[in-house]
Amino acid sequence: MKTAAIICEYNPFHNGHEYHIMQTRNITGADCVIAIMSGNYVQRGTPAVMDKKIRTQAALLGGADLVIELPLFTACSSAPDFAIGAVSLLHKLGVIDYLSFGSECQDINKLKQIASFLIQYEEEIERGTKELMSLGHSYPKAKELYLREHLDDASLIEVLKQPNNILGIEYLKALLQLDSPIIPVCVTRVSNDHHSKELTPSISSATSIREILEQNQISPLFSRVPEALHDIYQMHYQKDFPVCLDDFSLLLHAAIYSCEDLTQISGISSDFKDRIFKMLKSDLSFEELISACKTKNLTWSKISRNLLHIMLDITKEKVEKARTYDMSPYFQILGFKRSASFLIGNIKRKSSIPMVRHLRVMNDPLSKDQEELLSTEQRANQLYRTVIGQKFHTIIKDEQIIF
Repeated sequence: MKTAAIICEYNPFHNGHEYHIMQTRNITGADCVIAIMSGNYVQRGTPAVMDKKIRTQAALLGGADLVIELPLFTACSSAPDFAIGAVSLLHKLGVIDYLSFGSECQDINKLKQIASFLIQYEEEIERGTKELMSLGHSYPKAKELYLREHLDDASLIEVLKQPNNILGIEYLKALLQLDSPIIPVCVTRVSNDHHSKELTPSISSATSIREILEQNQISPLFSRVPEALHDIYQMHYQKDFPVCLDDFSLLLHAAIYSCEDLTQISGISSDFKDRIFKMLKSDLSFEELISACKTKNLTWSKISRNLLHIMLDITKEKVEKARTYDMSPYFQILGFKRSASFLIGNIKRKSSIPMVRHLRVMNDPLSKDQEELLSTEQRANQLYRTVIGQKFHTIIKDEQIIF
């Protein structure tokens, strides 16, 4: 019995994700595919366009057998913490044979070569990157310039520029750091560019699909998502999605003004705190504040994550506590197919971390730190549902999705 895992956001689930699941089964011969999915907030520092329950249903209908939630502190982190949290969660579950990820690069050995280089020379790379940042370069540009000078194979730089390759390399680094027996495989990305806002036939990026949904259109969605999902998306549209970043603007303003010391929030430096208050105006939306704070050295995603951390009270202290668990302090099953219920039993027997249900403690006891992290996650979940309640007058109930 072989089990493969996919680390994902499915924001929203589309044809490219169905293709990835099918290719994962073909490449690995896996009997079961587990989706490790971000909850109601995602890595670029935004709320998910639709609630995790809808995305869980979509994942199961799209080919996954089991959906497990990625903890909040991992889901809202930059690439290294996101990767170590997701991979350590897979490692701790004790049942995963393969990790499959999408990549613009078709050569897994080339990705492994880069991952090994980045681990071996981590301190030198960080030191050199910081020196280049002091000259005014953003972190991504500074790192690219340093690696361009020190990598023997210049073609590897182009590999490092692609968003899926970047995350894939971080997954490979995490597997090496954890000395995990999980075998990595990559599936070549076949849709348009990860960040592309252009809709293309059949397979489009999640970014382009979100753009359409946020413009209050749904008909272009249907040719770009599996037919099995049409009824679910149509049933929920304008009842509890789409959710967008600006729906949280008032919550963000309230959090900024009520926080005693913004520098205690993860990612917030003294300079960034000063920039927030310099740019903050009462009529600015969430996205407008991001744009106002943006500089050559600060990327959109970095700013958005920082502001999301303020809103969700993700402090530096809490992140350090999460890191003591390799960013995976517990796990939660969001949904599963009855045919894969045996897998849950295997996980319960082999997992080395506690399981929670509806973000509440079950049979496994939690430490004080785990309880604090879970409490922050409960609050973040409630804020998301409050926004849905205010926007659509819909109440979302806790429910495990079973097909």
